[in-house]
Amino acid sequence: MTQNINLKEIEKKAYRDSQQDGLMEVMMGLILMTFGGFFYSPVFAFYILLIVFAGRIVEFIRRRYTHPRIGFVKFHKDDSKDALTGVFLFEVTVIVIMFTLISLFGNVKDYSQWVDWAPLFFGMILVGPFAHAQSRSGNVRYTGYAILSVILGLFFSLTEFASGSTGLILYLVLMGGFLFISGLFIFAMFLRRYPLATTGGA
Repeated sequence: MTQNINLKEIEKKAYRDSQQDGLMEVMMGLILMTFGGFFYSPVFAFYILLIVFAGRIVEFIRRRYTHPRIGFVKFHKDDSKDALTGVFLFEVTVIVIMFTLISLFGNVKDYSQWVDWAPLFFGMILVGPFAHAQSRSGNVRYTGYAILSVILGLFFSLTEFASGSTGLILYLVLMGGFLFISGLFIFAMFLRRYPLATTGGA
């Protein structure tokens, strides 16, 4: 029993160390901001490429800046199906909650009401990956991200705007901007905390 507990703690620490460069926040922030920009102009449609290649981009940067400083751990994927199932069930729960809220306080057939509540919908959707990251790492910063996501989503859903999509755009840009800036700050602190060892000449 003690061995299982220690193994879980070791896995949490390894995952927490692998995420201390802040690159997850940087990439997620970029995706959210460009996704928000897409509602403003189709020129931001390249957000789809960011989603498709996000993993490869982060891995490329980590091979150049993160791994040489702290090494890397290859995590086993035995529980990937359980994790995906959990995230899927959570997202379905969010959809049911939103459907119930709009049914109680509005008209589910009114498209504009879905648009008005879209910030809260996305705010709650993002709780899923943040909760997953927190459970794997034990890092409280992900809990903070989740709380902020819901608060911003609720605020922009309750605030009236001239254009229905304005609230969603503001939510995506502000939440994405916060994650992007936070990630850059964490990355800068990471580089400062773990400078590359220099080999001096003879």
